[in-house]
Amino acid sequence: MRLDIKLLAAIFCLAAVTRSELYDVPSPLPSAAPGSVIWSRPFTGGSLLKGAATNTLVLYHTVSAGGRDVAVSGVVSIPNGSPPPGGWPVISWAHGTTGNAPQCAPSKFAEQNIEQRFLQGFVSAGFAVVQTDYEGEGTPGVHPYFAGVSGAHDVTDIVRAARHLYPALSDRWFVMGHSEGGSVALFAAAIANAWAPELHLLGAVAYAPGTDIPDFFGETAVSKYPSTVLPLLMMMVEGIASTDPRVDLKTVLTEKGLALLPSLQSACAGTLMSSPAWSTVPPADIFQPNVVSSVLMQDFIANEPSRLRVQVPTLIVQGRSDSLVSFEGSASLHASLCANGAHPELDGVQGATHDSVMAVSSDRVSAWIADRLAGKSAVGNCPG
Repeated sequence: MRLDIKLLAAIFCLAAVTRSELYDVPSPLPSAAPGSVIWSRPFTGGSLLKGAATNTLVLYHTVSAGGRDVAVSGVVSIPNGSPPPGGWPVISWAHGTTGNAPQCAPSKFAEQNIEQRFLQGFVSAGFAVVQTDYEGEGTPGVHPYFAGVSGAHDVTDIVRAARHLYPALSDRWFVMGHSEGGSVALFAAAIANAWAPELHLLGAVAYAPGTDIPDFFGETAVSKYPSTVLPLLMMMVEGIASTDPRVDLKTVLTEKGLALLPSLQSACAGTLMSSPAWSTVPPADIFQPNVVSSVLMQDFIANEPSRLRVQVPTLIVQGRSDSLVSFEGSASLHASLCANGAHPELDGVQGATHDSVMAVSSDRVSAWIADRLAGKSAVGNCPG
């Protein structure tokens, strides 16, 4: 990961929230199939999609990376007008980094961020848009940040939940995501058809997907120089460790690291990255010396998207002026996915930054989606 820290912190600070309470989750949680609706109610939060006929907050069942039945929140937005034959096609959105704490859920934002403003165009174009908050954001528990299977379940099962609420939705859907969500979209492209065979995933679009996660962990954890990205690394450590009972954070972190850990559940990413409590600490001071050879590193490797074999048409959209996720990193990811037997397409968008890539590529992506809806075959551009 090559990151412009000041810009990254500014982007994450856009995810301002005003409500920290958890959504109501039955305890104990009654067992139900993935995608079953626990409750729903009209959504009036600041991040709703303006112009939608309805915005609905939903709590639904999904399955954690560890195999547990868990409740996850999200928002379902339905277009105006009458559905086309076969029902409204669905876009399931995987959001970018906000934080590991429950109050960092996008449905708790005080106002729209750049992602919701972008998604409004798809609602206006006749797509139902569903936005998961992810496991552990909005509901009790730790958000398994960059644990790919968990995110893939979240974005798939909210489509099931939306179709329970609105029978006029099609079984044809797309998964799309940005940054952290771009990685989630790739995991969904690899496993969603097997996870939800009754649905028809037509394609995946990954904007500036996070990748090279093991290298980021290995290089940053041993650094003797303070870094503003340290909270991101610790979010990954906390999140991925939460999916593996073999990992005991007391054997991963020093006393100084363990003392910082609780703040991941009391603040969101932007606040953490601007906090002197984090930005003045050398990463090597909070990790045990052998951390890069631990079981946790094996988990980081297992959650690296370049290891995936995507099963559906996949488009990676990467800004060439992105100072957060490099074009070279996405090109390497694309080449790895090709080597794994898939035929994804990489679109390098001239002049686009980490955030602007969504809007700048809108016409291109809309045409790509229209081709998939029309049944046209996707043509990858693998090297060689």
